[in-house]
Amino acid sequence: MSSHLNVQEGARSGNPLVQGTAWSGAPASDSPPSVTSRKAFEPGAYAPDGGFVFVTNPPSADLGPTYDMAVHEIGEVAPLPVVQSVYAHNRCAWWVIHRSSDERRIDAGVAGFCAFLPLNAAGLAALKDGTLDPLDPDLALLAPEGEDPAALYLWATVAPGLWDFSGKLIAHAIGLDLYERLPMYGRIGTPAGLEALKRSSKVAPGCELRIGASFEIRLTPKHIEAQRALRIYGGRRLQERRVLSSRFQTLVAATPDHLAKVFAIRAAVYMSEQECPYDEEYDGNDFTCTHILGLVEGQPAAVLRIRYFADFVKIERLAVLPRFRGSRIAFAVVEHALNLVRRKGYRTAYGHAQKKVVAFWSRYGFRPMAKNTSLVFSDHEYVEMVASLEPHNDRITIHSDPYLILRPEGQWDEEGVLERSAARPATNPR
Repeated sequence: MSSHLNVQEGARSGNPLVQGTAWSGAPASDSPPSVTSRKAFEPGAYAPDGGFVFVTNPPSADLGPTYDMAVHEIGEVAPLPVVQSVYAHNRCAWWVIHRSSDERRIDAGVAGFCAFLPLNAAGLAALKDGTLDPLDPDLALLAPEGEDPAALYLWATVAPGLWDFSGKLIAHAIGLDLYERLPMYGRIGTPAGLEALKRSSKVAPGCELRIGASFEIRLTPKHIEAQRALRIYGGRRLQERRVLSSRFQTLVAATPDHLAKVFAIRAAVYMSEQECPYDEEYDGNDFTCTHILGLVEGQPAAVLRIRYFADFVKIERLAVLPRFRGSRIAFAVVEHALNLVRRKGYRTAYGHAQKKVVAFWSRYGFRPMAKNTSLVFSDHEYVEMVASLEPHNDRITIHSDPYLILRPEGQWDEEGVLERSAARPATNPR
């Protein structure tokens, strides 16, 4: 989120001690673990100073309050859309710390947060050679959800009085076996942080402790033993915590109301968040294309545009409203679009991806093109990407049923109004 990691820890008053650190990583203990190393869902435990503390991955819609906390306590942080993009890529990136009276969690309040960049091998290399940009990290350098990272970089945290304790809980949430073997890195940002690290027993031997220096933190066997001995209370997967439902709908925008929703989403994402000028966002192509509209529980949430050329389609203008970025509506919209163009017989899809979302598009077989053209427009750098599409087993051709070809776009398996009109005899009116 910032040019280096930001940690706030200390007394309950919230005095900042460390800015520019990364968090606990160490070789696993030589002694047998005292508890199971399975993951715990929303793990919690009683804190030494009283009260019950637990950590959660919030719905994307709930990132705002802790992001505001980061801005207030830290200052220079990554833009919220960048945070949401990273979080959609891997939920390991953001943990909210809660405090309540007891394990029932009924009076829980937000006590802080902890954010990571889960680096893959390329990301770890970029961190070491100084090319990783925490203010706008390339998603291609981050492990996607479900893939073990090569290292963790502590992106930012505000955890007054709870830094060490909440770290143990996050270890249980990530999985002890994984967490305890990952290298973790940081950079010293403040004099207070420097003094805190000098007092720490977790700093790896040989690290130079000075402002601006990078360092590694390792857990000792003693730290690991304490972490594993902590009595953990797992949370319940309560339905009411699922702010974003999995009930998605995707459709071809075919009415004025659909198009109004498409343009509203695009204006919110591109014109408002990314500050794109009106005449660059609405570029003259919106009535010569197909728009895919995604809904979550009936609410407009995401859009995508398809334009058609002789032997390829261009996939573009994918936009998701911030509060829906923790859901999988973006995946549903892209899958709808690709299935639609495959049904129409297209075998090649092309697009321009902002550098930070190259990894997202790679999930669908898109790869940077070999010509590697430098591409900049509307104040962003783009990468040309192309994908080969599997042939559809029921693609539409000139030999398809002519009534099928008459049907509305994307509704080729439903009887259309024109074929129903065939029940009337032909009168050939003038």
